[in-house]
Amino acid sequence: MLSTYHSKYSERTRDEIKRRSAVKEEELKRIFNEINFATTSDPVRVAVLGCADTRFVPKHKEIFEKIFNRSVELTTFDISQEHLKDQPGFIQHDCTLPLPNQPYDITFGHVLLKFIETEKQWDIIKNSYDGLISPGLAIHIFDEEDVTTKETKQKDGYWSLPLERWAEELKKKNMKYKILNWSISLEGVPIPIRGLKGGALVLIK
Repeated sequence: MLSTYHSKYSERTRDEIKRRSAVKEEELKRIFNEINFATTSDPVRVAVLGCADTRFVPKHKEIFEKIFNRSVELTTFDISQEHLKDQPGFIQHDCTLPLPNQPYDITFGHVLLKFIETEKQWDIIKNSYDGLISPGLAIHIFDEEDVTTKETKQKDGYWSLPLERWAEELKKKNMKYKILNWSISLEGVPIPIRGLKGGALVLIK
């Protein structure tokens, strides 16, 4: 049985999934334009940390193959399995625990951290880095509201992301990172998509 969140997401139209996928692609293009990253891996091993809808799985593979211009071996992790169990490469897993089948070239969480209790967010960040080969990138995309909300929880009930706190932790552990911010304007993408304003925490190994 699907959770309430995943059930509502499954009701989104194909056009809306297409638009949201276009936003993800634009976000990733901006990240790779900003960060000089090259890998010799073929296929490129990508781990997606959390996925809201089964229709995003082939879209993720398509986007990363376009970016790297080669085949991608995609693994998708999610703590829930009902909405993804029929997808190839899906593994039910709590990403606050070390990632299985590592190392990966890329670990990718799209607005994942707001679903994780604040005190456990560091576990996700660290595991995404520890699961990388070198060179590798751990990418955590966030919405503007995730990092600007000062209260423990956001208006929608999800957790805020204390970005400065985690940046300090990364500095202490000598883990290289970069924070990017953006405001995306895509023709045909409606403003109600929150991710049009946001950014990414990118860990570089």
